[in-house]
Amino acid sequence: MTQRRAPEQAGFTLVELMISLVLFSFAIAGVLAVAVSMSQGFREQRAAVEAEGAVRVPIDFIADAIRQSSPAAPTLTFNLGVPAAANIQDAGTCSVGSLNVQNNQTAVHDPTLNGWDALDVIYASGAVVTSSRSAYVSGSTSLDVNDASQLSINDSIVISDTNQGTFVNITGISGNTLTLATQCGSLVLPSGGYAAGALVIRAEHATFTIDAVDGIPTLMMDPDAGGPQAPQPLAEGVEDMQIAFGIDTDANGSITETTNGVGDEWQGNAAGDSPLTGTLRAVRISLVSRTTSGLVGNLNPYNRPAVEDHAASTTMDQYRRRVLQSTVEIRNMAQSP
Repeated sequence: MTQRRAPEQAGFTLVELMISLVLFSFAIAGVLAVAVSMSQGFREQRAAVEAEGAVRVPIDFIADAIRQSSPAAPTLTFNLGVPAAANIQDAGTCSVGSLNVQNNQTAVHDPTLNGWDALDVIYASGAVVTSSRSAYVSGSTSLDVNDASQLSINDSIVISDTNQGTFVNITGISGNTLTLATQCGSLVLPSGGYAAGALVIRAEHATFTIDAVDGIPTLMMDPDAGGPQAPQPLAEGVEDMQIAFGIDTDANGSITETTNGVGDEWQGNAAGDSPLTGTLRAVRISLVSRTTSGLVGNLNPYNRPAVEDHAASTTMDQYRRRVLQSTVEIRNMAQSP
């Protein structure tokens, strides 16, 4: 009787299985490493795009405010980028100038945020214009206007004779009669005050600064320039703001700028600028925005870049930056800068 042989069974040995698992683990690890790297790169790029997008609206807002500020008389003297004289005064605080810059400031809540410029601006708001029916003189606390329908209590106005303007708050309205805030002690009005028929323009007085909010550098806006309202965050991630003035010193209708910013017709674009005298033709705003989260890892490849007269930071960190600039051409210029 013939015995039958059992069929041989095919399969993997234990050693083969272990080698396969190791090779498969290497393959999966490589795929995961590429996926994590790509994901991290996309996340960092998205953060950089968000950092740039975060300042587009505020830089346009500030540019529009400067454009609506009628910042100076035709000829002014500048000192460290700050108008030494201007044609608009705040009746409540007696501060002078519709456009003032304080250079080299330090944040209240984070001393490492320093060297930025603070901007104080009085500007027309909402294109609301009427005219007065009574005079505004020293001691006046009311003003009759032709149409108060678009004005509200707590609004502010600029009373102007087209040569000089006075910014004042509205505390009450009855018909077309505005009740106005008390004048400060050193208010200077035109000779004889503002006669009936003066322009009355709705306006705002705001200051723009930089501070830290929850540890993140933030562009702040004080909507009443030191009044009872607290400064509000305008854009997070903004760690620097620089303001430069284009001044036509030779009255040739244009503004020149050198590579290093020294000896040209821009004030505030280079450290150690000498005061310039001439016609204000342009204002340039620069905002530096950084990502709100840093790179993953121990590398510190980035630093805040140099902008205008503010030197670059020597401290390296993990935050990517974007720099946005906007140049505002002042009205009635002979030509663009």
